Amino acid sequence: MAHGPAPHQPVLLLAVIELIEVGQFGENHIRLCVELTDSFLKYWPIVTDRQPNIAMPFFHLKGKKSNRFWHLHANAGHERELSSARRINGMSRLRRLVSHSTLDEELFALLVDAANREVLRQTLIQTYFPDFGEELANLIAENRETWEHSSSLLAGTKLPLVPKQPATLVKRKIRIRQAGFRRAIMQLYNYTCAVCNLRVVTAIGESATDAAHIIPFHKWQNYDLRNGVSLCKLHHWAFDQGLISFNNSHRVVVSRELSDHKPTEWMLTELRLRRMQLPNRVQHYPAPDAIAWHRKNVFEKNFN
Repeated sequence: MAHGPAPHQPVLLLAVIELIEVGQFGENHIRLCVELTDSFLKYWPIVTDRQPNIAMPFFHLKGKKSNRFWHLHANAGHERELSSARRINGMSRLRRLVSHSTLDEELFALLVDAANREVLRQTLIQTYFPDFGEELANLIAENRETWEHSSSLLAGTKLPLVPKQPATLVKRKIRIRQAGFRRAIMQLYNYTCAVCNLRVVTAIGESATDAAHIIPFHKWQNYDLRNGVSLCKLHHWAFDQGLISFNNSHRVVVSRELSDHKPTEWMLTELRLRRMQLPNRVQHYPAPDAIAWHRKNVFEKNFN
């Protein structure tokens, strides 16, 4: 593991480079988004065993005026407080003060170009992490495949939704496809539960929501996004147990096993006929065939 000062800043730069590469930062406008935190946390355990804190490098990369390439932009009304701040360690204060960051235009132009971007990335790795070059190369390759799989899922919805024969895949391919599926579902639903609209993302990138398969993956080997929905932990469990499902109008149906007269069950019974949150594009809505399968084989079979 790395020794000396914690490598927050070079790890953040590796994450920024990755998101520029995959088009998440198509413009010179770097947000402290979930995707950036997720990327940061994938690089982190490879190079150090310290506790990660993305707020620290996001603020302190602004450096000294003489060598500054990272520029912070304040949220409206917080310009003076940001300009006088000398240290920010917490995510809440950072989000309150900072809207986004930008790079020097010349540096951003270099990072947009594939050849120059790779030179800069390898220079960063050789300078700060020479002992972890192979591990970082493997991670970069896997991250790239995950982003490509996620993008292909978002762009390539096929009709009709059909089951796929179980395939024998190496663990690496399974991991990439699962990560790509989750990333795409989280993007479609904005890390928000489709049932209760809960959206909580912690400072270390943990989300309250899961990318749930409507027809379980072990039943139907399918990564089609229309067989997925974003659900919080409670509603994911309730969905898998057949306590809730959806009707053809994308409204929540609740098992008759749950009583409206038991306060501990109100959290579920009060959802009855609530319209679920849906993606922006109809082509990404949950597939009627998948929902019908869940109602028949999980919801109605288990309790109704």
